[in-house]
Order: sequence, then C-alpha cells, then structure tokens
Amino acid sequence: MSHPHSGYPVRLVLALVGLAISGIYLHQHFELHGLDQLSVNRRSGEPAEGRNSLLASFLPATVAALPAEQDEVAEPTTLTSTTPAAQPAPAPERLAAENLRIATWAMGGFGATQAANPEVMEVFTAVIERFDIVALQQIRATERDFLPNLIIRLNQTGRRYDYLAGPPQVPPGGSADAEQLVFLFDTARVVTDRTQLYTVADPDNRLTHKPLVAWFRAAEVDPRHAWTFSLVNMRIELSRARQEVYELPRVIAAIGTDGRGEDDVVVAGLLQADHVYLAATLGERNHALAIRGKMTDIFTRHQTSNIITDRRATTEAIGRGDVLDFLRYHNLSIAQAEQVSPYLPVYAEFSPMEGGY
Repeated sequence: MSHPHSGYPVRLVLALVGLAISGIYLHQHFELHGLDQLSVNRRSGEPAEGRNSLLASFLPATVAALPAEQDEVAEPTTLTSTTPAAQPAPAPERLAAENLRIATWAMGGFGATQAANPEVMEVFTAVIERFDIVALQQIRATERDFLPNLIIRLNQTGRRYDYLAGPPQVPPGGSADAEQLVFLFDTARVVTDRTQLYTVADPDNRLTHKPLVAWFRAAEVDPRHAWTFSLVNMRIELSRARQEVYELPRVIAAIGTDGRGEDDVVVAGLLQADHVYLAATLGERNHALAIRGKMTDIFTRHQTSNIITDRRATTEAIGRGDVLDFLRYHNLSIAQAEQVSPYLPVYAEFSPMEGGY
C-alpha cells in the first residue's frame, strides 16, 4: 500500500519545470512593464500568429519578383509568399553560348556535278559543319531540289542546317550561267525571319550580282539579350572589281537604313580586293576586316574574300578571324581541292550577346 503523499515530489518537479519553460517563453516573446500594474506586451517585430513564429524566423519576409518582362515566373523557393518586391533586371548570362562563327566561301560554280561526287561532298560537309552560318557565292544549279538535297546531306550527321537563297542571277548580256547567293545556317545556333530576306535593289546596275540580305539572331541565349544582325552576302565581278568595290560604302549605308532598325550590318563575300584596297575604300578607322595579309585561294596567290564589320556598331565582333585551309585538314592535292572549290573559306567570330560579353 503506497503512502498518500508519495506523488507530491514528482508533481512538484513537473510544476517547477513548467514554470521555468513559461518564464523562458515570456522572456523571449514578451516584455513586462511595471510590478504595481503588471502588463504583458508582445515584443516588437514578432509575428502576429504564434504557431508560425518559429518557422517564419528562418524565412525571408518576401519572395523576390522576376522582372516584369519575364515571360515565365518561377515558383517560390521558400514557404512564404507575400507582395512581390521590385528588383533590378538580372544581368545576362555571360557564358551561355559559344561564339558564333560566320564564314564566307566562294564556290567557283558548285552545282549538281560536285553534289554527285561523294568525295567532294565529304569535304564540303566537313567544312560547312565548322561554322554556324556560311555565305556561299557562285552556286550554279538549275535543279529545284538541289539545295533541299544539299541540306539533307548536311544533316545526316544529326545537325540542323537550313538554307536561304536569293534568285538566280544572270550577268548582263547572259555571257555566263546563272548564279545564286546562298546562306547555310545551323538552326540550333541562330534563328532567322524569312520575311526579312531581300535582294538589294540596284536599278542603275552598278553591281553585276545584287547582294542578298538576311536577318539573324543568336538562338542559345535569352532573346532579350541575344545579338541580332543583318548579314550581307556579296559577290563582286572580277572584271568590274574597281567600280563595284567603290560601291561598297553605299551598299552598307543603304542596308543600315532599310527601315528594319538593325544597326549591325556584316558583309561577307567574294569581294575581289585585298585588305589594303578594302581598308582604303571603306575607311579603316570605322571598318574592320576579318583577315589581313592572308591568301584566300587554294593556289595561295590572291586575297579575294573577306568579312567586313562596322567598328562603331558591331561591338559583338571579337576581332578573331582566319582562313580555313581545307587542303591541309583533309590532306588534299591541288587537283582534288579544285573539285570542291578554288577558294578557301574565310570566317570571323562574334559574341552571341548583344553588345558583346
């Protein structure tokens, strides 16, 4: 039989523990004012509802809002959600994509005969795959399916190339076969608007081959920060090189004011002049050239192809360009290389970010 007072010490201990916990809670969460007129007030800054007080103390008061122009709003990463606070627009990703490689390649009359040659197509495909956009000159093919079949061949390795082509152009007098200016481009790297493709009007026939102009935008960065540009595919006739090179500043100015509001105009093509002559004609202070002092034919005799950018507007040009010697890469003889093209591709690199990195 137990003693009637044996439970008192246990209850006493529990009561003391309870008083201690209550005292700690009151001290942490409330302030005591006066002893003659005791009042209990909640400490300033405490949450109004006690059940969330511990959780809320570890979470921010608000969830930062994405910029207003953001299309998709991310889910909050915390458990609180209150009125969004205005925040500055985030800086664009600096290394979101590799530099864009833009090339120009004169093909010397590339057409159905070359496309039917497996060895030629192997080299051609390997060269094109090194670049994101290639401006081709001297394409001669009367078959309507020539360019679509060319794209099918290029994409057999899993790439996603497409093309833009200008109308066949027959030189005045009809003394030569019709030629086309063509853009090949990797759709994973750049996007285009086909409605913006046009051939430069030249009612006075100052140019034998009318330049083809396309609009592109880098595809692998946020469209708000992606570089956009007009790319001009130009082919100057060798027999009229002096007169037609003289027209280059006028052509560039006309494209820059074509109403599209695009300030970046890049000219790529078979220009039939070396860097010294081009710089003197364009003004070296305002225009940059992809290559200087390098030959652009397989015989290493002449510099005829180049890429022109405006130093003032196209800050995306990083100043790196070169000639691709596909003979050396594929260990070809001059005779073998000539079956592909008598010219070497010229390329330049550009930042995919508007304004550069």
